[in-house]
Amino acid sequence: MLQLIAAASGPREPRPLPASPLVRRPYAGRVRRTTIEGVRVAWAPLGPGDPRETADALIRALAAELAPGSDLRIERRCPVCGGPHGRPVLPSAPVRASVAYADPWTVVAVAGADDVTALGIDAEPAAAAPDLAALFAPADPPDLRRWTQIEAVLKADGRGLLVPPDRVRFTGEDTATVPGGGEYRILPVPAGAELLVSLAVRRPRSAATPTRRR
Repeated sequence: MLQLIAAASGPREPRPLPASPLVRRPYAGRVRRTTIEGVRVAWAPLGPGDPRETADALIRALAAELAPGSDLRIERRCPVCGGPHGRPVLPSAPVRASVAYADPWTVVAVAGADDVTALGIDAEPAAAAPDLAALFAPADPPDLRRWTQIEAVLKADGRGLLVPPDRVRFTGEDTATVPGGGEYRILPVPAGAELLVSLAVRRPRSAATPTRRR
């Protein structure tokens, strides 16, 4: 997996995800990955059919590294309507996962459940120009990077856009809070020139921040 080096030198280019029977052949050689403070992140072009198939293949590949031998069944259940969509959950594996879709990319994050108590990831194509004015009026809408941070926080919180996005508050560049949801650390993900990707994590109070290592 990719080792991040000092910011002064800049991050290395993401490397391919090692071969895994859980990453289907159409994605071979097209998957990229990195690790940010212990959180494993992978992204790949969407495959044909249901975009969740691409996401699930990536999640299982990363989860298998963290919890070898575990049942990697993935479930989704919307907290609002109860439908089979929403945050991916692996009920029989000690990991947490999050997914973002930024056409034509699928981006996933996976971390050990002992290392993080909440995890969210969001991505946007670098050239995207979403119309966010109505969500933040009368204030000015955020730029694209900040928007990915806000969405990552709301995914980690679990309530998504049931929480008005203008209620997310930032302290500096790397900490955000949500009413009733606590504090989250914001981590940028180096994903190349085509994607803006942000992570939001909440760790157990006693947990030290993992080092950025290979």
